[in-house]
Amino acid sequence: MRAVSASLPYFSEMEAGLKKHFALDEFRPGQAEVISNVIAGRNAVVVMPTGAGKSLCYQLPAMLLDGVTVVVSPLIALMQDQVDALQARGISATFINSTLSDSERANRQERMRRGEYKLVYVAPERFRSEAFVNALLEAKLALYAIDEAHCISQWGHDFRPDYAQLGQVRKRLRPPRTVALTATATPEVRDDIVRVLLMKDPTVSVAGFDRPNLFLEVATVSGDADKRAACAELASEGSGVIYCNTRKQAETLHEHLVKEEVPTVLYHAGMEDEARRKAQESFMSTPGCVAVATNAFGMGIDKPDIRFVAHAGIPRAVEAYYQEIGRAGRDGKPSRAVLLFNHADVFTQERLIQSNHPPETLFVDLWNVLRPMETFDRGVHLLAGQVGSSEFEVSAALKVLERQGAISRAGRGEGRYGITVLPAGASHQPRSPEAKALLSSLNAGAPAGAKQTMELWLLSRKSGLDEERVRHALTLLERSGIVTVQRPFAGRAITVLKHDAWSQLGVDLRRLREQERNALLLLKRMTDYAYTKRCRRAFVLRYFGEEVPFAQSCGSCDVCVGAKLTLKAPKAAAGAVSSRTLPEKFSTLAAEELKRWRRELSQDLGVPSFIIFNDATLYALAAALPTTKEEFLAVKGTGESRWERFGPRISQICLTARAAGDQPQVAAFVSRRRSRR
Repeated sequence: MRAVSASLPYFSEMEAGLKKHFALDEFRPGQAEVISNVIAGRNAVVVMPTGAGKSLCYQLPAMLLDGVTVVVSPLIALMQDQVDALQARGISATFINSTLSDSERANRQERMRRGEYKLVYVAPERFRSEAFVNALLEAKLALYAIDEAHCISQWGHDFRPDYAQLGQVRKRLRPPRTVALTATATPEVRDDIVRVLLMKDPTVSVAGFDRPNLFLEVATVSGDADKRAACAELASEGSGVIYCNTRKQAETLHEHLVKEEVPTVLYHAGMEDEARRKAQESFMSTPGCVAVATNAFGMGIDKPDIRFVAHAGIPRAVEAYYQEIGRAGRDGKPSRAVLLFNHADVFTQERLIQSNHPPETLFVDLWNVLRPMETFDRGVHLLAGQVGSSEFEVSAALKVLERQGAISRAGRGEGRYGITVLPAGASHQPRSPEAKALLSSLNAGAPAGAKQTMELWLLSRKSGLDEERVRHALTLLERSGIVTVQRPFAGRAITVLKHDAWSQLGVDLRRLREQERNALLLLKRMTDYAYTKRCRRAFVLRYFGEEVPFAQSCGSCDVCVGAKLTLKAPKAAAGAVSSRTLPEKFSTLAAEELKRWRRELSQDLGVPSFIIFNDATLYALAAALPTTKEEFLAVKGTGESRWERFGPRISQICLTARAAGDQPQVAAFVSRRRSRR
């Protein structure tokens, strides 16, 4: 490997830079070839598994090239960590994102324009700022690097609309070289990355996905009790990560492991920043510690002795799953990746996908509330209450309306203070030096009784105080009765930009529906992994377009060598329904035929019958006798993915029953979720 690397162009400079800037002696597999191509001016697509060293593929070229490297990353929380690590090595790096004040953003943009930074990290939405783009056009751009590049593709597991604009950004910036990097990308996603970024003949480097030291296993569980028992057993093996699909599930499982006296930390996006930081530090420094977390945890985690990664719910895609289990066994020692599988979790993921892609009826209701207003600043929870939906669905709909230009939203916590110096307080002098300084600047700005509106950074500049001292001074003045203060809305204020009726608004939901179908397809592929009767290691390698390096048994999955985790099988009656819950009227012909079809399909798939449809849904179908997609989706317990897979056959059975004289009984079985209006 070293002999091949040594023959690469620029290798001696690369090797010297590796030692000088990063204190490393040799490249990891695949790194040297990528870096050589980038320095030579070639565009590149790089697919390297988690932990393989993708960051070096743009960080080292940034140090060897003349000019600034712009790194696009979707993870604002990770930018600070990466910049801190680079600065600790003496590398001039910064980030520019929405967490900064306007004045600080302007300062860093100016320094970028002057060439004072080697690396600048930005979120993709930063390119919406004309001031930022202009500063970058005036800077000497050496490299345009796009991290987590799978976010570009609608076929990817984490598509983000702002990423879809990066090709047009590249066209405008005309960088001398571009590198797109991701840990997980199928061949179709790689093709999408090249197409969207408008690349011509890029080099495509795919590092090995094969992890023979990682034992892949799927354990069927009947419920939360089995999951808790399995997690406690796995925790005895050493440090690990347990991923949960919801915050509530993570909190419950964390409480259980604490009671079992397992050294455990909790991590999810709903926690305060300081609490998450402490949890991460504790996990990294405590031997045998287990992190119970949502998928917000893991980016930037490089703990080599993680012995297991368990999923207490099915992930949304094979890509996400493989990226997360890649955090185990980075020291090369045997480790485990265990999926605790219950098909009910698939339904949960389907509901999350559907909530993230709301129906048009929700958009209509939401727009009818927003349309008459100029600004809505009372929070998403109140907006959700007004339209009778969840905050999750409403937030997803607001993102679409914002992208379509119907509304705009302020950043979280952004906004202006409304301050009025009361007439009786204009001549009063407070004791605190901070309060005196702030009152003096307010008196100079407007007469007593006049309301002044200013953002925090401007108050800071006018008074000569830092932002924290301004907040403290405002509180003192307010308590003393000298001023009244209207503070900015803590959430995200919504400004309504258009006031047309929904039918004339021109919002196109076709992309949203396509994204929903893609998300459900990715979930189906993940479900196929859970149910496969063939080698799991081979399944993953083929999924990512790699050759399988073995002919028979892989020796490192439960299908090939047997399960390591032994749990009780789910109860046979898990999907049963009592006679008291059966509909009063249903087609006997349809019910019998649906049961026969379900039985045969369950045998073909090798899964219990209730996983296809439980009895309650089956009898509801026999009552409603749906023959169209709309009628099918109105039955509780169905969904888009089931219509795609089973709709035609069920429609045929129901048509036969109707032809025999049976009448549909729709009203009693319509899902509340879909009949909101």
